[in-house]
Amino acid sequence: MTESWSLPGKLSVDPQNLERLRELTRKIGERLQRETDAISHGMTAEIAAAVGELDDRAMRDALHSSVTDNVEVMIDQLAHSKAVSDLPSLPHAHRYAEELARQDVPESSLRRAYHVGSHYLLARIFDQVQEIDCPPHEQPPLYRHLAGWLYQYIDAITRQVIATYQEEQRSSHERAARTTFTWVNRVLEAEDVSPREFSAATKYRLDQVHVACRVWVDDRADQPAHTPALAPLIDQVRAMLGGRDDPLVVVTGRREADVWFGGVHRVDTRAFDSVVASAGGSRLAFGSPGFGPAGFRASRSQAHQASRIAHVASDPTARVTSYADEGIPVISRLIDDLPATRAWVHDVLGELAVDSDAAARQRDTVRVFLESAFSYSATASQLMLHRNSIRYRLEKASLQLGRGVADKPLDTQLALALCRVLGSVVLVPESGPGTAGASSPARE
Repeated sequence: MTESWSLPGKLSVDPQNLERLRELTRKIGERLQRETDAISHGMTAEIAAAVGELDDRAMRDALHSSVTDNVEVMIDQLAHSKAVSDLPSLPHAHRYAEELARQDVPESSLRRAYHVGSHYLLARIFDQVQEIDCPPHEQPPLYRHLAGWLYQYIDAITRQVIATYQEEQRSSHERAARTTFTWVNRVLEAEDVSPREFSAATKYRLDQVHVACRVWVDDRADQPAHTPALAPLIDQVRAMLGGRDDPLVVVTGRREADVWFGGVHRVDTRAFDSVVASAGGSRLAFGSPGFGPAGFRASRSQAHQASRIAHVASDPTARVTSYADEGIPVISRLIDDLPATRAWVHDVLGELAVDSDAAARQRDTVRVFLESAFSYSATASQLMLHRNSIRYRLEKASLQLGRGVADKPLDTQLALALCRVLGSVVLVPESGPGTAGASSPARE
């Protein structure tokens, strides 16, 4: 059976000349065998200079061993006309790929190393074509033959070492995730954990201020059921919070994760609305800032409590919640019994609890009026309406409430906050019993 080594589709070699090409290839291989050490050292230096991530003094010996593994095999195969498919074991090359994976060196750096190395060796091989007894008319097919063979070798060995790299990376990430999960659970269970040992194991400081965040993809969203899509969102959140160090991430499901951001003292939830909106179906729920192990636990518990609001709220703007925001701690507990909460809201707000645009305008007017210390002027200024329009709205609101707007202000403000945060979940349908005429448009 004849065989030709060539670049796919183009550089084929006439089978009748194949034996002559193999003879010339063997001569080149035999000459290169005398220069194996020099080629290995030169190639190592070339790769280290070209691929910055691999120019690590501590890893230079491992890189050189990997390069030597490949150079010795390639030159031996040239000298003995072995097929590319007949690759021996390259233990040093595979060990180097595993070490790069463990250190999170990008896979692209390993790929590039092989391209740089093949270019370096091809130049040495082509130099030999000029040194051996090879007539000019035989040189072009020999060049093509050698280039094709080297292409196939690099393709074959790269697939092998990249597979080794990816498997070790997967295993390393799983080991790191299991270790992190164990240490986090120890803190959450209030065990006495050394901050130094926790940091060494998780690469995250325990003796600092923490803000926990529940990150998840809404089940109703048209999103794949996996967590890698959350990574860019988590990176964006870290950058916007101004965290200096990497957050601590614990994956809790195929669509969700608990995240702790260190050194963060305040969260402005409004700043994240556009970010989350652009990440289709993603949600964020923050806990309050807390220091040390106790703060680590409390913030995470609060983030989970706040996340319940986003799970039940009908308003699509409830994509970001924070336990530190006004009213959220109370609202997150009132959703434990939604039927009772809905009934209470209707009892407090009367016809203002109707799920309609007109009632929503009235609720907003009452809310601003109460927050403005019953000032008509301040309410008009904030809503950009005439003072008489505000007075009319509030008079009508008193009829809808069945009492003065300024009566029971705490209950009214809490009920309005529930309507604003939870939306139609606690509102009365516009066509529901007892709502006739309640949703008629208000005159300005």
